[in-house]
Amino acid sequence: MKINHYTKENYDKAIELRNKGYGSLRISKILGFKSRSAVEEWINRGRQPYYISKKRIKWSNSEKNKERIKNLNYITQPKAVKISAQLRTKRLPESAKNLSQELAYILGVLYGDGHISIKQRRVILSVIDKDFALEFRNTIEKWSSFKSRFYTRNIKTNNKIKNRKIQYACYIDSIEASKFLKYFDINLLNNSNNHIKVNFLRGFFDSEGYISNSNEIIIYNSNYNLSIFVSNLLKSLNIKNKIRSTTNLNNLTNKMLTMHNIKILIDGKESFAKKISSSLKRKQEKLAKFIK
Repeated sequence: MKINHYTKENYDKAIELRNKGYGSLRISKILGFKSRSAVEEWINRGRQPYYISKKRIKWSNSEKNKERIKNLNYITQPKAVKISAQLRTKRLPESAKNLSQELAYILGVLYGDGHISIKQRRVILSVIDKDFALEFRNTIEKWSSFKSRFYTRNIKTNNKIKNRKIQYACYIDSIEASKFLKYFDINLLNNSNNHIKVNFLRGFFDSEGYISNSNEIIIYNSNYNLSIFVSNLLKSLNIKNKIRSTTNLNNLTNKMLTMHNIKILIDGKESFAKKISSSLKRKQEKLAKFIK
């Protein structure tokens, strides 16, 4: 455990145990620390965890420290302004504006789980599937020639969600890329070649598709027009499907929500598995059954 993770509760518990006659080694084990050095600092030398230390708080509030931070701002602020200006003016290669397989996959993801923020100038994907996030990162870096940021985070839970897995997030920072993707006309896919159609559908299936326990291939979405578009795109590849709409109570919002489920028919399952497939290993394994 790093020192900046020690809390006041850790410190108070250690002092309480010390008053009961416990030694530093036993206290460390009770608190779950890998080392007893921190506990020894607290109970033998009278020190406190860094973030609750009276000495640190006094220094942080001192005029000398305030002046130090003020001087640092004179150095760091111009750098921050320069970096911000570079991000706002980061240019997309002209080749990226052509409808390619990489662009098609990115669009498929963004119409599903992805998100575009013009205000934050970001194109971002946050999911619990690491292989999905990595596939998106590799594709968007290849398409845009920008270096993406990749990190993990834990989302705060609420009373209606018992458990939440770790989430993987990936994004690029570019106002031009954000606007280009936000306002791209996906109807252009109707006249594109099959490889581009397949990549769009794969990105969309990675985001919004699943294989049910009864071995049904289903792609769901709340946007009816988008569902019609995807359904027609599948039919253009000779993958038979039908749309079924259902309205249920959304437990998170307590509002009725209509979902439009695109179900791949029996005659189209094998074709879907061979042509579209998925970037996610767990979905690939399930789709392989239809090919066998």
